[in-house]
Amino acid sequence: MAGIGFELRRILRRGSYLAMMEAYGYAGVVSSGPWLLSIFGILLLGFLAIGDHTARASVIQFQVSVTYLIAVSLILTGPLQLLFTRYIADMLFARQTRSVVTVLLTMLITALVPGTIFAVAALLLFFRATPWLYQVLMAMAFIELCGVWVLTIMGTSLKDYKALVSWYLFAYATVVALGLFLGRRFGLDGYMLAFVLGQGILLLGLGTLVIRQFPGFVQWPEHRGLRWYWSLALVGTAFNLAVWTDKFWFWFSPATSAAIIGPLRASPIYDVPIFLSYLLIVPGLAVFLFRLETDFVEAYDAYNRAIIDGGTYEELKSAKLRMLLATRSGLGDIAKVQGVTVLLAFAFTQPLLALLGYSSSYARIFQFDVIGVSLQLLLMSLLNVYFYLDLRGRSVLLTLTFLLGNVIFTGMTLWAGPFFYGLGFLASLFVADLLGLFYLSRDLERIDYLTFMRAQ
Repeated sequence: MAGIGFELRRILRRGSYLAMMEAYGYAGVVSSGPWLLSIFGILLLGFLAIGDHTARASVIQFQVSVTYLIAVSLILTGPLQLLFTRYIADMLFARQTRSVVTVLLTMLITALVPGTIFAVAALLLFFRATPWLYQVLMAMAFIELCGVWVLTIMGTSLKDYKALVSWYLFAYATVVALGLFLGRRFGLDGYMLAFVLGQGILLLGLGTLVIRQFPGFVQWPEHRGLRWYWSLALVGTAFNLAVWTDKFWFWFSPATSAAIIGPLRASPIYDVPIFLSYLLIVPGLAVFLFRLETDFVEAYDAYNRAIIDGGTYEELKSAKLRMLLATRSGLGDIAKVQGVTVLLAFAFTQPLLALLGYSSSYARIFQFDVIGVSLQLLLMSLLNVYFYLDLRGRSVLLTLTFLLGNVIFTGMTLWAGPFFYGLGFLASLFVADLLGLFYLSRDLERIDYLTFMRAQ
C-alpha cells in the first residue's frame, strides 16, 4: 500500500485541517479493505432493519452466513495472498509489468477452482436441509469473496486511490441499500442476493482497476531471479487461522453458542463485542498506512540505496539510524492513536452499546476485545516491518505464536467462565507482540550484519 500512501501524502501538503481529514479518510477506507467494510455493512444493515421485528431472524441468519463466508474464504486463500504478493512485487522490481496480469489470472484460478470445489462439497455435506436458493447464493458469495481477496492485494497497490475507494463504497452501499429493499420482500434470500450483487460489483471494479494499471499482452514472466517463498504461505495461513480461532471456539462451544441455520452457529455474547471492536481499529489503520507504508518505506529504500550505490560507512550508518527512527516513530504513533481510541471506547462503552441496541452485559467483553484488536494492529505492523526486512522466519514465529496462544488461552477462558471471555484473544496477541517487539529491537540494531551476511 506504499504507492497509495505516497499519493495520499500529497493531500496533506495542502496544510489544512480539511486536507488532513480527507487524507486520513481515504487512508482509513483503503486500509480497512473489504473485510472490515463487510463487517461494517452487515452490522449497519442489521441496525437499520432492527425496527422490523419480522425481519430480525432473517437478518441474524444473514449476518452469521456472511461472517462464515468471510472467515472460511480468508483462511482458504490465506496461503496464496502473501505468496503471490511477494512474487508480483519481485516481478515489478524486475520491470516485468506485462506479466502481472498473467500471474494475477493464475492466482485467481488457483483461488477460485479450489474455492468452487470446497463450496460445492460443503453444501452437499452440511447444508442439505437448507433451501436450495440459499445454497446457491452461499456458493456464489463464497467464490466471489475468494476472488475479492486476491484482487484486493493488487487493488491496494494502485495509486488511483479515489477509484479504489469509490468502488469499495459503491459495492457496500449496494449491499446495504439492496439488502433493505430485497430483505423486506424475500427475507434471507433477499439479503444474500444483495450481498452477492455487491461483491460482484466489487470484483468487477477491482479487476477493471488492475487491468487499467497493468495493460499489455498476457505473457508468462521470465523466471530469472524470481522465487516462490513458501514460508509466506505458512504465514498467511497461520495468521488467518489465528484471527478466527477464538471465534470458532465460541461458535462451537455449546455453552456460548446457538444454532442459526444449517450447521452454522453463532455466539451472541461474543460476536457483537468482537465485531464492534474491529471497527475501532480504522483510525490506527489510517496511521499505519501513512507511517509504516510511507515514512518507513522511504527510510528503508534510502538504506538499501546506500548499500547498492556503495555508500560510505557514515552514509550507511546515517541511513540505518533513519530507518530505526522511522520504525520507532511509526509504531509509536500507531500506539498513541489506538491508545486514545481504546480510552474513548472504555469511556463511552455503555452509551455506544445502548445506541446500537445491545445489552450492557456485553461491556466487559467489548473492552477486552477493543484492547485485543488494537494489539492485533500492532502485530500487523510488526509483520509489515519484517516483510520489508525479508526476515520471514520471524514472521512465521510470530504468527504461529498468535495461533497457538489463541487456541490455548481462549480454551482456558471458556473453561474459566464468562468473566474471562475475550481475555484469551487479548492474551495471545499480547504474548506475540511482546515477542515481536523484543526481536524487532534486536534485529534492527544489527540489521547491517543481517543484510550483509544474508547476501553472502
